[in-house]
Parts: sequence; structure tokens; C-alpha cells
Amino acid sequence: MNSLNEFVLRGGQTVTAGEMDAFRRKLPFLKVKAETLEAAEFPHLNEQTRFLVRYAEDVLDGAYACSDLQAIAETVFALGYLLKDVDIIPDTVPGKGYADDSLVLRAVLSSHEEELRAFAAKSGIDFEKISIGA
Repeated sequence: MNSLNEFVLRGGQTVTAGEMDAFRRKLPFLKVKAETLEAAEFPHLNEQTRFLVRYAEDVLDGAYACSDLQAIAETVFALGYLLKDVDIIPDTVPGKGYADDSLVLRAVLSSHEEELRAFAAKSGIDFEKISIGA
């Protein structure tokens, strides 16, 4: 396991049930961020963010029965990381500011491919399009 996957795994392990419940209030902000994110260097970031937001929303609202609890915990961690004002690479760094955010989301997509592929199929989403580069 590489250090980035370990970072996301450990981050997901710190997410509590209460934090998941509170996370629901952040979903509208994440939807806006996914639509307004300007990161041409990371062309899949917007689509991957939208997909993971939809997954989190459906799982947390009970619309989709999650079969991988670590997947939803890591998704909540990764999306929370995307919203952070301060992270490893500040988002304001031209051309590189979203590199860490992109890698964190991609770590979730690749680590929980089976769960997320099943969600995509149930939701009529082309997982291959979402996971390009993951």
C-alpha cells in the first residue's frame, strides 16, 4: 500500500458516525464546488467529485445500501479534504493546487472500485468514464 492510500485509509478510520451525519450539511457546498472547480490540469476532478458526492448522498440518505463501510468513510474523508481551506498543497498554487485533492479522490476510487462500480451501475453511470486515471 502506498503512503497516499494509507493516508486516506487512516483518514477514513477516523470518521465517526456523528461526523458522517454532520457531513450531510456539507453536500450542497460540495455540489457547488464540483461545478465551479477550475482545475484544467486535472480534467477528471470535477466529474469524480460529482460522482463521489452522489455516492455519499445516496448512502447517507439510505437510498443506496453500502456494502463497504470503509468506502463511505473514506469518501467522506476525501470529500471533506477537498473542502478544507488548508491542505498539503494550497489550492491557490497555480497549476498544482488541486493535485493533492485529485490524488485523494483517486485513491478512494481505486481502493473501493468494486463498491463504487456497483453504485455506478445501479445509478446508470459509466464508471469507466469516472475512473479514468484513478
